[in-house]
Amino acid sequence: MTVRESHELVESVARASYGGSAMRGSLYAGLGQAVAVACQIGSVLILSRLLVPADFGMVAMIGPVIAFLTIFQEMGLLQAVIQRKTLTYGQLNTLFWINLGLAAALTLVLFLAAPLIAVFYHQPSLTWLVRALALNMILTALGAQHFALLNRRMAFGKIAIYAGAVAICTLGGSILWALISPTPWALVAGTLVGAGAGTVMVWTWIDWRPARPEIAPGTADLLGFGAGVTGFKLANFLSRNLDNILIGRFWGGAALGFYDRAYKLILFPLNRVAQPLSQVMVPVLSRLQDEPHRYAHAFFRVFGLMQLAILPGVAAMTGLADTAVPFLLGQQWADSAPIFAALGLAALAQPLANPTGWLFVSQGRTTEMAWWGLASAIVTCAAFVWGVRFGVRELALTYAGVTMLKLFPLWFLVSRKGPVGPGTIRSRILPLFCSGLTTYAAVVILRPILSGPAAVQLLGGLIISYAVFAGVLALCPFGRAVLATAWQLCVQGVETLRRGRTKGAA
Repeated sequence: MTVRESHELVESVARASYGGSAMRGSLYAGLGQAVAVACQIGSVLILSRLLVPADFGMVAMIGPVIAFLTIFQEMGLLQAVIQRKTLTYGQLNTLFWINLGLAAALTLVLFLAAPLIAVFYHQPSLTWLVRALALNMILTALGAQHFALLNRRMAFGKIAIYAGAVAICTLGGSILWALISPTPWALVAGTLVGAGAGTVMVWTWIDWRPARPEIAPGTADLLGFGAGVTGFKLANFLSRNLDNILIGRFWGGAALGFYDRAYKLILFPLNRVAQPLSQVMVPVLSRLQDEPHRYAHAFFRVFGLMQLAILPGVAAMTGLADTAVPFLLGQQWADSAPIFAALGLAALAQPLANPTGWLFVSQGRTTEMAWWGLASAIVTCAAFVWGVRFGVRELALTYAGVTMLKLFPLWFLVSRKGPVGPGTIRSRILPLFCSGLTTYAAVVILRPILSGPAAVQLLGGLIISYAVFAGVLALCPFGRAVLATAWQLCVQGVETLRRGRTKGAA
């Protein structure tokens, strides 16, 4: 193992074609997330039948608390490692110990506060569930900086393997426990197994090992960058988790279980796409800050393909919610269908909004991002407080409404400066958004002609959705460029397969 001096610079990957790196990284991310999403679907199909809604609701009650404390554990320092042009091993060592120290302190806080959380939800059995999940913070902190190094070095293949392996271990651990004891502990066990496996993997791949704790020069700048990211994550946490807290508090664990399953089914796969693509695009765009043309080209190429892959599927599933939910979750989850349909409207805007984070972070504009997060959170939380009084579905509809309303102000803010200019809204964002809404409307209108088994109906809906989306998108220049790129990639993929078969036959 190589010994690193404190003053040595952490290596950065230099590439002649960062656009190519972005596409290869996106492919690797797609493969890794295909495994992760398959595991998520497996979780939905298998665990939803082994456990009852109240079991998911119990763990969902804990989720916001863990997510809130994790924000202060990371402090935006992982993004600082990835975005920073020059970074020393001394600074990396300092960040490792800061993350680990915060994780240990927050784990202790959570362990002591567990009884209070149980009292808040009127669920005494939550106490030890909370304490067990608190250990996840230490497990993830041990591998956080090692994973950030993988990301900085653009080791996208290993990152894809990491994502797939963690998902498999998490699902496997949960299923094994549920078969033995079908309780909420199955979900907790899977989470800890996945976190532990991920940490072991990154320590195996990265040859750097932390030295004794010390404060390296330049750490203050990294903490300043991380503060902006933390501010945004804190605000985003409120808007993403207050709904769970309010539903659990006012409507109970079973209602939260229905909401949680619907939320994960429609929005979680989108997050599974956005997060790995962020791991690809932030390091790529960070290296292109001084080359505006290449920066914009790399961003829009991946951004357009992401929307083409996601939005038609979301529109189809949302329009066929009453068929999709019982088919995927089982008939006992049919009450989640109206919630799923409402959240699906939010999911038509969310893929268009998520990539703005790539722009803010890669350009070092984390303070602006934090202020936007605060304003956004205030609006969303106010909507949750208003909507929860009327019911869970009404809260979901409120969330969908404010998500759509925030989309264009967000893009106005992010495009005010930097390589991605304000013309983006008219030429790219608006056409994509209209294409998604038109596709959803087409699926709803054509819904009566879809008959037969649920699988056949869903397949028919997907075909209609992708056909309508592509047709509407082709009306604008950017849409035609996206479709051409997708076609080119498909042709290249077929040619690669043919060459592989030819070599194998020889």
